[in-house]
Amino acid sequence: MLGGFDYINLDGEHGLFSPESIDAMVRTADGYGLTVTARVPNLTSSTINQFLDRGVIGVLGPHVDNAEQAKQLVDACRFVPDGQRSWGGGRGTFYNDGGLIDQPGLRRTEYMELANKEMLVMAQLETTTAFSNLDEILEVDGIDAFAWGSNDLAQSMGLPGQPDHPDVKAAEASVADRIHAAGRKMSYDISSAINLPELILSGARAYLEANA
Repeated sequence: MLGGFDYINLDGEHGLFSPESIDAMVRTADGYGLTVTARVPNLTSSTINQFLDRGVIGVLGPHVDNAEQAKQLVDACRFVPDGQRSWGGGRGTFYNDGGLIDQPGLRRTEYMELANKEMLVMAQLETTTAFSNLDEILEVDGIDAFAWGSNDLAQSMGLPGQPDHPDVKAAEASVADRIHAAGRKMSYDISSAINLPELILSGARAYLEANA
């Protein structure tokens, strides 16, 4: 099933992932040349480290409502001087193996610079509060792209269960225009994806329809 894809994304907020399963998935993805990104459960550095230390190199931080939380996300994902990421001893840093990480041409500082360059940091804007605080969020450096959380946004707008409501879509479109006007990107500007459960279900429906 991995053939033909460039990356996989793990939903660590609503999905069932342990550090062991994340490590196994990253190891498998490495064998196929796939990048692994993940939506993390929260913005705390200890939680995000569990993903980065396994080898995940793209993070979507949920429920970013203000500049302080945006900065917290960046600090957890990027090494100094771009952030405050803690050095770990997992797959993401060659298991802290000095023989690998300190070899000529790959000093720790060089590795940190490369990790910062390759790291993808995205912030998920999911409430009217986030939309109201957009200007201050956009002032935070180190966020590569922004994404929606349409269901939670609809709920915060008093429209629970209506993520496709015209008012929700209008709010998202307006904020996307402001993000683009500031020279920043949306997640859909830099990637496209297909939902694995829907991929499986679509295949099953097509089979059933063809053999009804």
